[in-house]
Amino acid sequence: MKLSLFTLSSILLLPVFSFAQSNYKPGYVVSLKGDTLKGSIDYKEWEKNPGQVAFRGNSGTTQEYTPQNANAFGVNGLEYYEKYVVNVSQDQVDPTKAGGVIDTSYTRDTVFLRTLAKGRYFTLYNYRDAIKDRYYALEAGSRQPQELVYHLYLDANGNIKYVNRYRVQLQYIAQKNNLNNDKLAASTLSQLDYSEHDMLKAAAAINGNDPSQYVAKSQFGTRFFAGAGITYTDMVFSGTIQYGDSYALFPRLDAGIDFLTNKNTKRLILRLEVAATADQHTFTNTYQQSQLKVQQFTASVIPQAYYNLYNGQEIKVFAGGGLLINFSAYPTHYYTSEGGIDLLPIKQNNYPDYHSLWESFMLKAGVILYDHIEIYAGYMPVTTITDNYAEFAGNVIWYQAGVNFLFGAK
Repeated sequence: MKLSLFTLSSILLLPVFSFAQSNYKPGYVVSLKGDTLKGSIDYKEWEKNPGQVAFRGNSGTTQEYTPQNANAFGVNGLEYYEKYVVNVSQDQVDPTKAGGVIDTSYTRDTVFLRTLAKGRYFTLYNYRDAIKDRYYALEAGSRQPQELVYHLYLDANGNIKYVNRYRVQLQYIAQKNNLNNDKLAASTLSQLDYSEHDMLKAAAAINGNDPSQYVAKSQFGTRFFAGAGITYTDMVFSGTIQYGDSYALFPRLDAGIDFLTNKNTKRLILRLEVAATADQHTFTNTYQQSQLKVQQFTASVIPQAYYNLYNGQEIKVFAGGGLLINFSAYPTHYYTSEGGIDLLPIKQNNYPDYHSLWESFMLKAGVILYDHIEIYAGYMPVTTITDNYAEFAGNVIWYQAGVNFLFGAK
C-alpha cells in the first residue's frame, strides 16, 4: 500500500479542476464617463496591482476593465482602486541588488493605484509590481499623486545608504497645513519606515480625526481548526535485524491556528498545528527465531504552508506541506532472539534505542467545503527513527487522512 502523494492528491483534485475559478464579490466600476456601474468584481489575492479586472453586471454580462477603459473600481468593504498617470520609479530596494549610485530612473504609466487612506489633507495610495512597493500622496486640491520617494545604494566602502525623502515629503504636507504641532511630532514622521503600516500611521496623524476619513482594512486574518483522522504507519527494519514491513492504523487528533495573508480570499495559508497519534508493531522472524515489538506514541508540532490551487466560494482545493517536529515515547519496546550455547530466547528490554525527538516533513492536499469543513490526505516519506547502530536501522512512513472543522475566522 505504498501510495504516493500524487495519487492521494489526484483523487481529491481531479473532480474540481474542470471548473473555472472565480471569486465574485459585490463591487463597482467607474467608467471613463464617470458613470458608476454596480455589480460584482472577480476578487483575487492580488500580489501586484491588477492591470485588469473581470466585472459582472447585474444583467449577468461579464466584461474586462483596465486603466484604458475605466477610471476606478472597488470591491465593497475590501479594496478600492483609482486610475492615475504617475511616475513609477524603477530602482531596486533589495540591498543585495543595490548599486553604487542612486538610481532615479522612472517610467510614466497609467495604472490602478490601491487606496490606503483618504482624509482631509491628503490621500495615500500604494502601487506594487514585480520590482517593489511604492507609496503615493495626493494632496487635497491636487490632481496628480506624487510618489513618496525611497532609495538605497552602496557607498564606496560597500555600506548601505538610505535616501528617505518620503519623510520630508510627509513633513512638508503637515507643515503646509499648519499641522506641525506636538501631537504630530509624537507620531515621529522622521522615523517612519517605508512600509504600509507606517505610511498608514502617518496618514492618520496628518489627516486627524476627520469623520470622512477612509482607511483600508487590514487583510491579515486568523482562524482556528480542530479535527480527527487516521494515521497509517509503515515501519520497516533493514540490516542485521531483517523483517518485512509492518503496518498499523491508529486514530489521529489535531488542532491549531491558521494565519491568513488575505482573510478575504484565504488563498495562502500559514498554519501552526499540533497533533497526536500512535502506532504499534510486532515483527517476527521464524527462521531466526526472533521477535521485535514496539509501541509508539507521538505528539507533533507542524509549521506549514498551503496554497489554494482552486479558490472557489463553495469549494477550495489546496496543496502544501511543512516541517514535522515529533516527540515520541516508547512505553513498550523489546527485541527477543536466540543466544548462547543452548540457543535459548534472550529478551532485551528497551532495545533498540529509538529517537524521542525526530524531524521529517509532511506533504498534504485536500479540499475545503463552504469555508468550514476541511478534508485532507497527507504523506510523510521514509524517515529514520533509530540509526544509533551500524548494523541496522528502523524507518517509518506515514499516510494520513482526516477531517478538520475551521472556526473563529477574523
